[in-house]
Order: sequence, then structure tokens, then C-alpha cells
Amino acid sequence: MVAEPTPEPERVKASLRRLAGPSEATVIGRASEATGSIDAASRFVESVGLDRLETAIAVTDDPDLETRGRDALGAFRRFRRAAAGEPHPDGDHFHRGHGTDLRRDGERFSQ
Repeated sequence: MVAEPTPEPERVKASLRRLAGPSEATVIGRASEATGSIDAASRFVESVGLDRLETAIAVTDDPDLETRGRDALGAFRRFRRAAAGEPHPDGDHFHRGHGTDLRRDGERFSQ
């Protein structure tokens, strides 16, 4: 009798997670949709959590789904930094327009 190879631990864990809760596709889909508003993002983080999103990203075999998940996770992290008043890691991406002339050519300035 030939013994079957032992399954990889991560695959077994992923299978158990699928049985215990929503699929990776569902979690990533909900996360992606939740990035449209701060209220929806907050509800997602409270009800599902970023740990579950990170896990869904790690176990998915679909590269497009993984990309959507990473994009959503990045958005949640930006929301968190903004809420904490932390600057963007790449510098300040908001530039004030003081002194910038936004008129079209030939348009007169009105006060």
C-alpha cells in the first residue's frame, strides 16, 4: 500500500478557513467594495478585519483577486494613517493651489 503525501499545512489551513467562513473571493470582494467610503471601510474592518483580508490575499490562487486584495489593503492602511494624522510615507501628496492661475487662456480675472 502506498501512502499518500502529506498535504501542505498552508493548503490544509486554507481549506479549513473556507469551511469556517467566507471564501477568499468574498472577503476580497467585500474589502474592495468597502474602499469606496470611510463608513464602509470602517464597517469592513470591524466586521471582517484586516487580518482576514491579509489571509485571503495570501491563500488565493487568482492573481487578479490577489491584486484587488492588495489594492484594498493598501487603501485601508492609507485610511488608518490619515485618521491618525500621519503623513503619507512618500511625502505630502496634497499641494495647495495658492498662487496657481487656473483661468483658461484669455479668461479675465473676476473678484
